[in-house]
Amino acid sequence: MEKINYLIPFIFFLVISFALSLIILAQIFGGDVQEAVCQEKNKDCIQNKAMVDAQLYGWAVNEFNEEELFFEYWLYNYGNIEAKDVKVKCKLLSHPDEGYIEEFSEVHSFGNIASRSVVWGELSGVRPSTVNFNEEYIGYCYVESCNNCEILYKRIPDAIIMNEA
Repeated sequence: MEKINYLIPFIFFLVISFALSLIILAQIFGGDVQEAVCQEKNKDCIQNKAMVDAQLYGWAVNEFNEEELFFEYWLYNYGNIEAKDVKVKCKLLSHPDEGYIEEFSEVHSFGNIASRSVVWGELSGVRPSTVNFNEEYIGYCYVESCNNCEILYKRIPDAIIMNEA
């Protein structure tokens, strides 16, 4: 009877140890399986590329110098390696009811962004004379180019139309 009392916890801990071992092995060798699947099916896997995206946080006119515009944005790298020489383009569009007219466009050479990270960026430029304060404007930013990376919006058909128009 005493052997049975010790046998039940032993089997319980043996099963848990085996399950944890399988989980650890799956974590260690899981990347190799993904890489093999990518090569086998000729899929466009981004394991060795950075995946970057920029999202506008806000834009404003400088209170102290009304000839200057500010664009603030978040820059994301979802990839496993560093993205290099990232360039972010910010635009200001007017007349959303009549079709978009580009009033302002400027590229910010951000530089490098570490793997799996988010950073804050800011771009400033000269306000065009066509931009007045009585109209409604839409601002947005996106990643225009980078080295050794893939740009997220280029994988989304609707985003391609908006960014490259």
